[in-house]
Amino acid sequence: MLTPELRTILIVAACIVGAALLTLVFLRRRRSGWLSNLKSENSGLRKQPKSAVTQIGALSETVAPVASVTLAPSASTKPLPKVEPGDVPGHTDMIFGGATPLLASMLPESDEKKRLMKRELANAGYYQPNAWLNLAAIRYLGMILPILFFGIVFLMVPPVLEMYVLLAGVAAVMLGWALPGLMVRSRAADRRDQIGKAMPDMLDMLNMCVSQGMTLPASLNRVSYELKSVYPALSQELSIVSDQAKVGSMEQALQNFADRVDVPEVNSFTSTLIQTERMGTSVSSALADHSDNIRESQKQRADQAANMATFKLLFPTALCLMPAVFLILLGPALVDLSDFFNGEAGDAFRLGRAAATQTLQEYGVENN
Repeated sequence: MLTPELRTILIVAACIVGAALLTLVFLRRRRSGWLSNLKSENSGLRKQPKSAVTQIGALSETVAPVASVTLAPSASTKPLPKVEPGDVPGHTDMIFGGATPLLASMLPESDEKKRLMKRELANAGYYQPNAWLNLAAIRYLGMILPILFFGIVFLMVPPVLEMYVLLAGVAAVMLGWALPGLMVRSRAADRRDQIGKAMPDMLDMLNMCVSQGMTLPASLNRVSYELKSVYPALSQELSIVSDQAKVGSMEQALQNFADRVDVPEVNSFTSTLIQTERMGTSVSSALADHSDNIRESQKQRADQAANMATFKLLFPTALCLMPAVFLILLGPALVDLSDFFNGEAGDAFRLGRAAATQTLQEYGVENN
């Protein structure tokens, strides 16, 4: 049991720790803002007007021979820039500002877990470069804030409620650590399922656009616009593919699409389009055949799930029926046994047991 003096000391210590954390976060954000302003001022000071020598050099460069200009490679011969799967437009700010990396660094995670969680974030639609830092910071605060809150409550409640507060605090800490990851995984699973179900319809619409003479990027733009209200996740992905194809190549954009979304239908779709782009075959016929294959595979998976449903329902059904069956079968027997032990037979049984016990005691006394 804690004494009043010890309670006061612990409350003051908790307040000091909380104030120190808030001060650290505030100073870090203020320092980052001050440094950014200082860098901008220094960059502005470095911009000096051109001197006469610099202007003369510029004039001499403009009157250089034309042959030296023709030696430079043209823009059409330059390779296309490499586009990464995470190069997508969107919100890239940190959720807690400059304190986000500090909070994320306080939650240790292995490289393998980071890689898996980043992949889950991409499948859930969080493509921002700071998505992992935001998630780690949220999980860390989800652990620290319940500890501080329930720690203060633990010091203020009477001793009778201390155990309940302690159990509630442990549950809140575990929930704050696990809930963000569970939400990301749930969103990723729902998004993968939605994209997989939308692939056949998307392929049919894309086939109609391509067969009418539209180019593949224009077809992707049109299909993305048409699917926005029905399948928003796939519409977003197709829009990203179209934007990346404008910057890099279509093959790169399709490969990034397969890397972002871990869905078998997407992998087969991107492989089909990449092969048709390389070989120069008909895109329309390839899309039609691939749409039929995806529908057939989805039908087979649905049949497999339906066949497994009977087996999965066996155990819940047995667990729910067994108590009722046991009650019907054993209920009368238990009633008869209760009447037997509570009636005359029970009295005779108890008398016989008492006599046997007395005989054994006398026999033991005689042996002694």
